[in-house]
Amino acid sequence: MADYQLDTSFFQTGEKRYLASLIGVPDRIPVAAQMHEFSMKANGFNAKEFYSRANVFVPCLLENMEKYNIDIPFLDFDIYNIEAEGLGQKIRFSDENMPDIDPHERLIQTLDDIKKIKTPDFESAGRFANVVEMHRLFREMTGTDPVIRFTSPFTLAASIRGIEQLIMDIYDEPQWARDLFAVLTEEVVAPWLLHLKKKFPNAKAISGADAMASVPILSPGMINEWVIPYVLRLIELVGHEVYLPNWTGDKLFKNPEDMFDLKLEVCPGFLEVQDPDLEAIGPGICKAYADKMDVPLVIGLGAVFLALASPEEVFQRVKHYVEIGGKNGRFYLYLCNLGATTPPENVKAAIEAVHAHGTYN
Repeated sequence: MADYQLDTSFFQTGEKRYLASLIGVPDRIPVAAQMHEFSMKANGFNAKEFYSRANVFVPCLLENMEKYNIDIPFLDFDIYNIEAEGLGQKIRFSDENMPDIDPHERLIQTLDDIKKIKTPDFESAGRFANVVEMHRLFREMTGTDPVIRFTSPFTLAASIRGIEQLIMDIYDEPQWARDLFAVLTEEVVAPWLLHLKKKFPNAKAISGADAMASVPILSPGMINEWVIPYVLRLIELVGHEVYLPNWTGDKLFKNPEDMFDLKLEVCPGFLEVQDPDLEAIGPGICKAYADKMDVPLVIGLGAVFLALASPEEVFQRVKHYVEIGGKNGRFYLYLCNLGATTPPENVKAAIEAVHAHGTYN
């Protein structure tokens, strides 16, 4: 697997298609996918080896992206663990699933444990160096600069403290919570991103992951007060390449545009909406808002749906989404979190639907 070679023109063509989709009408709707766990299962690796060895991870990921015609170059991995592990948070590895935070051994057990948070040595702590090598190999093998990925300050805090306890802290110890978010922003996430920027100066995008800041885990007011300011601070410290696209909970709003407005504050370059929110709201509302705000639309096909639906159901949903969302361009499709249990037939069905109904004349 480490010797796997691919035709870089496949991903360079996909990169051109993706860039064209952001500004207008490409030849066909491009497709991105989060498929690292799917790739691990498909090639028979265990998680410890797969997520700790860049020369295994990257060739395997790219092989499966090419095999299934995922044409947007996209380096994704167990994003939520990297900064936490580098700080000393215990991570659980299993044979079949991606690594995860150990919920029984949170790094921050008491308020005084905030003193444990120091800027890590990115050359030796955790898997930071492996992530750097993953980016280097990805660039070498695809001929494209990968999007840099990171954990947002809020979700990082939730990982090392526990989300329930963190929310209690916000109410009971608000100044301590502000100090926690500040130190994670200033001394962990920003230095890590600046380290990556120095290694990959041509990277044009730095994308944050922040699932724990979604509704209904947080209210819109809490997002405004406890999440957005620290993302904006990261942008000040690191640069305008930083954005955060992946909050969910749009369907819980009486007017989904209220959530869309929040999203554009930290991701002004495009609007991303995923299932099951998308299924409930409908792609038409999302497309109309994106057109009104003059931004591209990214639609995410849900992980649970992709794992449990039949190939025909997948085909029909993708057909519906691309026919509405892809009208007049400025659109691409995202397959969310293809996991170890996602049937390969469903991935093929999604791509077939895009090729059949997402080609522009």
